[in-house]
Amino acid sequence: MIDTHFYERLANWRRVYGDKPVRWRSPTDTFCRYAKCYFERAPETEEEKFWREVTELKGRDPLLPAPDYSDAELLQRAWMSLPDRIDGMPVKHNVKVFVFGSPRDYERLMRKARITVSGEKEWRRVFLEAFDKKIRNISVITNSSPEDKRIK
Repeated sequence: MIDTHFYERLANWRRVYGDKPVRWRSPTDTFCRYAKCYFERAPETEEEKFWREVTELKGRDPLLPAPDYSDAELLQRAWMSLPDRIDGMPVKHNVKVFVFGSPRDYERLMRKARITVSGEKEWRRVFLEAFDKKIRNISVITNSSPEDKRIK
């Protein structure tokens, strides 16, 4: 049974092993941008600084818990040991696209597999349960319980 904790574990796996598409900037460019902002800012009082920082913090995303590297390593080992196909379904590729791909990649995969929107939930459940079964097999071999790896 796939529950919300399993999706949290997949999100953690993506955070640890996923590529972070960040546009590269040279250190000189970054320094110049900070310097420009610093020198253009008028001197501010402590109260103005406090309220500016409070409003800046409101616009930020909430902090995520620290990544669980051991659980991500377990998921990575389970994924690497998956066969390419299980019962004719490319489970390994489906899991990779579901976890690390963009929404557009996932939609393209659904179209390629001829999955309708109404049948997507069942299709996703099938390949995620196959992956979950593999994770449980590996965690039994390594004597670590998958329930211990839930993100708190």
